[in-house]
Amino acid sequence: MTREEFRAAFATLPQYGLYSFVFNTGIAVILAASHFGSGMFFANFVYSQCIGFSAWLLIDVPRRLLWPREQRPPVVPMIALTSMAVVCAALGGTWLAATWLGHPGPFSEGRGFTVLLIPAVAGLFAVTYFYQRGRALHMEVEAAREKSRADTIERQVAETKLRLLQTQIEPHFLFNTLANVHALIPLDAARAQQMLGHLDGFLRTALAAARKEHNTLADEFALLRNYLEILAIRMGPRLAFTLSLPRELSDLKLPPMLLQPLAENAVKHGLEPKIEGGRLEVSAHRNQGFVCIQISDTGLGLGTSSMNDSSLGLAHVRERLAAVYGPAASLSLESNSHGGATATLRIPE
Repeated sequence: MTREEFRAAFATLPQYGLYSFVFNTGIAVILAASHFGSGMFFANFVYSQCIGFSAWLLIDVPRRLLWPREQRPPVVPMIALTSMAVVCAALGGTWLAATWLGHPGPFSEGRGFTVLLIPAVAGLFAVTYFYQRGRALHMEVEAAREKSRADTIERQVAETKLRLLQTQIEPHFLFNTLANVHALIPLDAARAQQMLGHLDGFLRTALAAARKEHNTLADEFALLRNYLEILAIRMGPRLAFTLSLPRELSDLKLPPMLLQPLAENAVKHGLEPKIEGGRLEVSAHRNQGFVCIQISDTGLGLGTSSMNDSSLGLAHVRERLAAVYGPAASLSLESNSHGGATATLRIPE
């Protein structure tokens, strides 16, 4: 047994010692109330503590040494250990208490049967209680482990779904962008180079994010900027956008590639189908312990476009938020009074 395992095995020893003290005191109260022996509480208290602590130490310490990793030791060896410990504690504890109080020895005056019977009955109740308590603790630990496994699997499923969604979106976006670059080269080489530069920045940021468990909000905004710059070149004056990120929120950690599907949704379903296009605004701010990230557009809106609250991209983002933050985070989608829609992410700081 290593030092760390030893510490872990004996970490709850003081707590169980306190339980033993309370249990022994209860036995003393019962014996005093029934006028056992002299009927004096102090004498019964001393006997109960000497016998009870002896039994507890003789049972609990070997149990922790022999089965340090098990909440429920083997039944037969544990019964044998308990039986021997109760007999030894009855004799040794009674002798210790009698010596301290100046009473006759444990087997004088025909008291031997009583000396063994009372500790045996008390020990039976104590072992039954602690065994059931250990069983309940074992079940709680197993339930916590199962919940942790389920949460991990749910988070992995959400991550896998998002990766799948990204593999569906990014090639389409990449091929469209390359086709636009090819078309622009003979017409406007400068704009073609500009688009290639933003595509390079987008791919570098996206590939780096795909390898990380968390991304910073500044990196997410950088990814969005490159993505929207490419779309702005492709859509021309039909797309305008602004990104507003306070400096104090730049280092906020969040799952990577969380904002891009929302911007994709807004452009694809809200702004691109609109003849005159529109504006996309992305902003972040603090609000009562949360960071709110809003992606607002002036597109067709929820009622007249294919952008709705049950779209695939939004569903995957919600699943991912639930896997990482549980019920603490949320995603809402609402219509704007001036037209268009706003997606709002609320993430705990």
